[in-house]
Amino acid sequence: MNNRQHKERKFWDKFAGNYDKFIKKTVDKTYQSVLSNIESELEISNTVLEIGTGTGIISFAICSKVASIVATDISPAMLKIATQKQEETNIRNIDFQIQDSYQLTFPDNTFDVVIASNLLHLLYEPEKPISEVKRVLKDNGIFIAPTFCAGENVKSKMIANIAGFFSGFRIVNKWTINDYKKILTTNGFSINKAIRIDGRFPMAYVVSKK
Repeated sequence: MNNRQHKERKFWDKFAGNYDKFIKKTVDKTYQSVLSNIESELEISNTVLEIGTGTGIISFAICSKVASIVATDISPAMLKIATQKQEETNIRNIDFQIQDSYQLTFPDNTFDVVIASNLLHLLYEPEKPISEVKRVLKDNGIFIAPTFCAGENVKSKMIANIAGFFSGFRIVNKWTINDYKKILTTNGFSINKAIRIDGRFPMAYVVSKK
């Protein structure tokens, strides 16, 4: 395991036990809007990959809308919680896997939909996961990537800096929404939809195709 993987896994393993509570307390309203938008993009025949699933919040919310989901995360502790939820709910069309988004193990052109929710702004080299998404996505597939854009205004940037200092939860890329859209288009995606969702941090809800 390289140094980046070790640091990411260590942080998210430590944070896993508080993750659901953190999401509900800080961004629940934003997440409800994201889930509503994601559901509108899906078809019951879709095969879905979610990268950075955490404890499976999004995958559990959409699993009845699609054929199957492979939900991945770098953190074993996060996935342990996700699989506990799965046992309690008896949901069977989600396959939780430990994967590194920088180097996915799936064949080319595998999935109809790839979801990366609030992941890319946390990564030092977001181009690598974006390239992997492009590789595993079918030619007519869609990439759904809602992402907090802390650089959209001064207030959100200040909150991100303060929160990162006290919690260790670092937003590496403090993009504006236009910055974020440019990252995707520069790396081979065309934007189908881009919606701003307001909350504690402005979010870009973006759907794109390769």
